[in-house]
This record gives sequence, structure tokens and C-alpha cells, in this order.
Amino acid sequence: MKNISFFPILFALCWLIAGCDKSNCDKNVDVSAVLPNTNPSGYEVLIKTSGFSNAAKVLFGSEEADSRAGGQAGELIARVPAGLSGNVEISVEEGDCIARSGGFVVSGTLPTDVQPALSDIVIPLPLTSDPSGIGNVWINAASSFDNINNPEHTILIVEGTQVGDVINFDEAFSKENNKSVSNPVSGSANLITKQVQIVINRSSNGGDIEHFDGQFIVVPSFLPANAELAILLVSRETGRQLLIYRF
Repeated sequence: MKNISFFPILFALCWLIAGCDKSNCDKNVDVSAVLPNTNPSGYEVLIKTSGFSNAAKVLFGSEEADSRAGGQAGELIARVPAGLSGNVEISVEEGDCIARSGGFVVSGTLPTDVQPALSDIVIPLPLTSDPSGIGNVWINAASSFDNINNPEHTILIVEGTQVGDVINFDEAFSKENNKSVSNPVSGSANLITKQVQIVINRSSNGGDIEHFDGQFIVVPSFLPANAELAILLVSRETGRQLLIYRF
């Protein structure tokens, strides 16, 4: 009887399991989230990991991405390489350790029926002073502008009732303006904790309801010099950032 070795089969199975990719890895590594889970080439994604340093290498399929440190331990920000499309596996490698995340989709463009996102991930600096209020027209930092230089993507927040430190939006008047389409907006802002929640209801225009969680932040330096207040939000549905500011 021939002596059949199962080592090549076991090695192949091990290679397919994240965390078992390199036998010499001496720590537990993991990719817990990729936000957003779909983006075009040239846009950045936030990768949340454990067991890796900020110097780890990021690959989309076999293509190494330009990457940088995120704002928290284990976070990496990587730019989707050119020339990719469809489902792509993301790998994070450092030394003998590797972890993978499937399900990321390289899309051709951003969705057109929602507020657009910046191509670069924003690392926020929390606002330390208390904002005086929230009512105003808030401009999307990724907005396009029409031929008379008006922003085509804004969120109008009208203040409603205030309970303690929390200002609730007036749902009768607060709205999203997405080019020529308007959608109702609800939510609240805590002036002390600086936390903000926004809900955009696009169902009357054939869309979905999108929930955002975020905070007042220090105005990033790339925004107009006369911007006085900024809010950074993250979509619960897509993980995509939305940066809005007001004058």
C-alpha cells in the first residue's frame, strides 16, 4: 500500500483560513471591519484590525495599496488601487501574520442618489468648545456647485424643541437637498457631548432611509477659511463618511 501524505491538503486548507495563513505568526490578528464596504478606485477605506501595527501592508487582491495610519489603534486607511472592479479580497500583512476580509466591492462610481463622500477618509479632532447651536444650512464638503456657485448637496437643519442639552430637529422644515431632490431630515444634537444623529428619509423619492451617527469636530484645514463649524458623520448602512460644515 502506498503511503499517502495529507500535508499538502492540510496546508492548502490552512491557507484559506484568515489567521492561519502563515504558520509562524505568533499573535492573534483579525480584520474586523472595512468602511465603507464598497468604493471606487482612488477612494480611501478605513480598515479596523487587531494585532497589527500602523505599519502593516494592505493589499486589494494582489495589488498593494497606499496606506496610512488611522485615528485609533489598529486602524489603517488604504486607497483602493486603480484597475480593479467587482468583488475583491482585502489582506493585511505584517511580518509572518496575515488576515483577510472578503466582500469588498470596487464600484465604478459613487451612488448618485445620496450625499456624496470625500475621496479621503477624515481623521477627526474632537471639538472642545460648546457649539452655540445647530440650525443652519450645512454644506456637504464633497458637494459639487452649480453655475452660480451654489452647493448642490446640503442639509438644512431647523432647530425644534430642546430638552436639557439636546436640540431636536424640526422635522417639518429640516431637509436634505441633493441637487434637485429634497428629502425629510430628522435627528438631534447634544451641545455638551458634541454627539449628533441624523436620519434622512428618501423613501418618497424611491430611496431608502439612511441613519448617521457623528460628532462636532474641529474644522479641517482643507475646508474654506470662513467655515465656523463642522460635523463628521458615518452612515450606519454603508459606513461611508459625510462631512458637513456651515459658515
